[in-house]
Amino acid sequence: MKKQIKWFLILCILFQCTTVLASTNTKERTSQNLLVPDSVNVTAENIEDVLATPAVDATEKVYDFANLFTDSEEQQLYQQISQFINKHDMDLAVVTINKNPKFSQVEYADDFYDYNYFKKDGVLFLIDMDNRQIHMTTTGYAIKVYNDYRIDNALDSVYTYMSDEDYYQGTANYISIINNYATAGLPSNTDSKTTSVFSAIKIGILISIVITIIVMFILIKKNKLVRKATTAREFLNKESVKITNLGDQFLGSSTVKHSINHDSSSSRGSSTHSSSSGTSHGGGSHGF
Repeated sequence: MKKQIKWFLILCILFQCTTVLASTNTKERTSQNLLVPDSVNVTAENIEDVLATPAVDATEKVYDFANLFTDSEEQQLYQQISQFINKHDMDLAVVTINKNPKFSQVEYADDFYDYNYFKKDGVLFLIDMDNRQIHMTTTGYAIKVYNDYRIDNALDSVYTYMSDEDYYQGTANYISIINNYATAGLPSNTDSKTTSVFSAIKIGILISIVITIIVMFILIKKNKLVRKATTAREFLNKESVKITNLGDQFLGSSTVKHSINHDSSSSRGSSTHSSSSGTSHGGGSHGF
């Protein structure tokens, strides 16, 4: 009997260790108990946004309100997310919804992150079935790690999975992609679409120069003179031109000015905006 109890306790411990920590449990927010981090400044302008945002346990990381994942898939995503957090010291949450009470997927993702107890540096991945959008929001240090190019590339790489209703594989691939970017570190100057455009322009200019040189060489060969001229006078009919007066006359000058705008935010390649809480976020969306 004691042996059976022992094995039962072992099984219970193993079960607890493998229990999925993801859930759709929420806590009730009230005007007296808003359940927001101390760093959040609640005002008359954003209190409605706070009350319309689910209050969750920030340790669970996977919030499958749209029921897109199986229990096993939730567990695997949680393990993937835990590895990401431990490796990069940035938070990561995955949220799925069927109905979006907010103005947009951007507002929902930003508020969900800000009004729950996530790290100051982190990423949230939202699958909005209501608007058929996937959205990535970044905050803190994550804004520097994930510039516009990296965000667009991550979303472009996985949205087809969402269209094919393979939500788990798309999300797993997304986590893998942003993990690789975080491992690579901050983006370099070459890690942007702008650089790619400039490279294409340079190649185009070089090709044009080569073609121009070839055409000019052909034309020069065709119009070679019988004997080389040494002065301009040899081309002039002396009887047809008479110069009666020599002098210089100043006609005027003009200056064209062009203004150059310097945007400090564009140099790092990350577009940012402020959420209802006043927190800065980067991010991007893709329809599916």
